[in-house]
Amino acid sequence: MDSRKIDQLKKGQTTYSEALGILGQPTSTSIMPDGSRMITYTWVSAQARPESFIPLVGAFVGGADSESSILQLKFDSDETLKYYTVSNSKIGAGSGFEAYSQDRSAQPRISK
Repeated sequence: MDSRKIDQLKKGQTTYSEALGILGQPTSTSIMPDGSRMITYTWVSAQARPESFIPLVGAFVGGADSESSILQLKFDSDETLKYYTVSNSKIGAGSGFEAYSQDRSAQPRISK
């Protein structure tokens, strides 16, 4: 996720069309009963740990680490940005002895 692009979003000013121009097509779109709109962008990356590829040892200390980010934008019925939220998470998944040893953290961010 490019935080420079997110910083271009202005509550009460950015339109739905402008947001699409900045961020591209969203992962999902929801239209609410009141005519407002919620769009979501999701980014995920995963990386196998190098130890996973060591014969025999990898079964005990291997695993993978993943990071994900979710950006949600809420637009009023007039298609003006009402607010946005950003959620980030890091998850480590290990095997054997490393199964539960990885740091798991989230860093939420709410629009200005």
